Amino acid sequence: MSIEQFNNQQQSSLGFTLLEIVIALAIVAVSVLGIAGAMNNHTEIASGLEQRIIASWVASNKIAELRHDAKINRVRVGNSSDTIKMGGHRWRARTMIEKTDVERVFKVTVTVKDDAQRDEVDFAKLVTAISDD
Repeated sequence: MSIEQFNNQQQSSLGFTLLEIVIALAIVAVSVLGIAGAMNNHTEIASGLEQRIIASWVASNKIAELRHDAKINRVRVGNSSDTIKMGGHRWRARTMIEKTDVERVFKVTVTVKDDAQRDEVDFAKLVTAISDD
């Protein structure tokens, strides 16, 4: 083998072909798209979880207010709705107070929705019993 043939053979095996580069770029692009989709899904799940946690705090605070008021005043059966701002959102807390079979013990149901999306499902729902005794 002459030096010229050796140099030609060495030059042809030094780099990648255009087809190999295109295939590698396509694999990288598909991988990046998959990772971006997974990150987007994770962000949506984390945001929904944050909203549910804050909504449960709103419901819990509402029940604490009702328990405090029950110590001062009589509990009144009925429905009410309040707008509460917490966590950068406006929440709609709906309270339903019902009589139970036990005298002076009431069933309280508090549901919380995002005030801007009134047709959405409840972000939180708490049910408890309170007494004005």
